[in-house]
Amino acid sequence: MHYILSKEFAFSILLLSGTIKAVLPLIGVSGIPDLTLLSALMVTIIMVNHMRETLLSLPKNSFELILLLTLFYLFIIFSISYSSAMSSSITKTINFGTMALALFFPLLVKEFNIKLFIKILTITIFILSIIFLNFYTSYLNRDETLILSLGEEVAKQMTSLYLTVSWLNGILFLYYFFDKEQNPTIRWSVLVISFIFLISAGGRGPLLFTVVILGIYLLYQLFIMINTFLLNKLIVPILIMLFMTFSIIFLVSNVKLENYDKSLKLVDNTVARLMELVNTSDGGASAHSRIVNAKFSIKKINEHPFWGYGIGSYGYEKLGIDELDYPHNIFLEVWFELGYIPLIIFLLIFYRVFMMIDKENSPWAVALFFFFLLNLLKSSSLIDTRMMFGFFALFSIAQDRKIIKG
Repeated sequence: MHYILSKEFAFSILLLSGTIKAVLPLIGVSGIPDLTLLSALMVTIIMVNHMRETLLSLPKNSFELILLLTLFYLFIIFSISYSSAMSSSITKTINFGTMALALFFPLLVKEFNIKLFIKILTITIFILSIIFLNFYTSYLNRDETLILSLGEEVAKQMTSLYLTVSWLNGILFLYYFFDKEQNPTIRWSVLVISFIFLISAGGRGPLLFTVVILGIYLLYQLFIMINTFLLNKLIVPILIMLFMTFSIIFLVSNVKLENYDKSLKLVDNTVARLMELVNTSDGGASAHSRIVNAKFSIKKINEHPFWGYGIGSYGYEKLGIDELDYPHNIFLEVWFELGYIPLIIFLLIFYRVFMMIDKENSPWAVALFFFFLLNLLKSSSLIDTRMMFGFFALFSIAQDRKIIKG
């Protein structure tokens, strides 16, 4: 009961509200209100109740982050006045408010417990993953009963959650991999489960970026051990990784896993999506569309670089329709819609966040920073940054606590 009434629980619901609302119809819950706005209202009330105490003792790191994001948000609001897509600009501005709240809340409430928040977040993500992957397996196996119960169009839209589920499990995997202060049994259990979910959901970006970050970490450790003549400590882990890699390559090349169990259709789907990147000249339709979006964005930015076209304008400038769209690269999106100055402010936020991370004592923060950054270059929009801003706030809290203890 204490967990449910906690600030950390309220914050978890805010960060996952969109995913929760999307998944609930899969368990027969309909007529769902706007969970994002309701949870945003809840955490705002909690935050305002604490602000009288916290504002007076706000650490420098937290103050700088709040100031930069507030300034960025003011530019967003100002750009409504000249946006070419009025409906999208208002919608996007309101939605970004909940993104900003995700950064403000942990910094402006008293005694935010990072460990408790991660525990609640982990349980919630696992529950959501199980519900979605059960649906996704049935959908890929063309379960007509399920598809008819939801409707073909609705069921197809539900499948787009694969990327969110992959992304969330990538976050959990990297956090637990690099936070070695966790209980070993819990840590390794979460690592195994989150990696299975990551593979099963089939999001190529989160999966590849997780592997890239782990690969860079392994190379770094190899370099350190060579320098300190401790190479023998890495021999067993390297042999295990090589064995697993060659085994996976063999399975991918020679075995159709769904022939053994229909639930393994998820893995076959992931493999097919990954192989599309190397078996097609343009990396497949998804990769090709991102190249087209980037070329279009750069061309339009060159025509109007300083002020941009206004918040929410990308869809209108691209398709001539007032609807939300984005170039699948957040920095191009900011430059396209808001111009030079907000882009510089946005980059400053990332710079300040990275500089405040305690690299030695919080390696999980370094890993997640680059995980967010890589995903922003490939998939995310300004209104998909709620989880990222929430963790940026945690990075600041972790550093501030270290300074206090020191």
